[in-house]
Amino acid sequence: MNASKFNLKGRFAVAASLAAAALLAGGLATPAAASSASKLAGTCEFTRTLCLFEDTGYTGARFTAQSLTPPAGVCVDLVAHGWGSGRAHSAINTASTIATLWTNTDCTGTPLPLYPGSYSSISFNAGSVFVY
Repeated sequence: MNASKFNLKGRFAVAASLAAAALLAGGLATPAAASSASKLAGTCEFTRTLCLFEDTGYTGARFTAQSLTPPAGVCVDLVAHGWGSGRAHSAINTASTIATLWTNTDCTGTPLPLYPGSYSSISFNAGSVFVY
């Protein structure tokens, strides 16, 4: 009988430990998820990347573009990705090279160079972007 009491107490201790661990894990997961979501708003934490934002002042939805094989550049069709027709209203270029917005979807037409740095307001009807 003593052995069954010990097993019952041991099972209770294990169950209590698991419940405490689950509560602790749940409590820690919520703030981490919230901080990750807020970190994305208005930032471009990537290197060699052009981040386009839907609204001025680096707010709204974000689209990122970079070449997978630098120093070779690549033309990104913004219309095909749902970012054409002037959707981008601000940008951050973390690359050391110029990214160029273009009016046409194939990186032709009228260009708008985006030098490394930040652009809080863009009023350009871009159809594509060339990035390195």
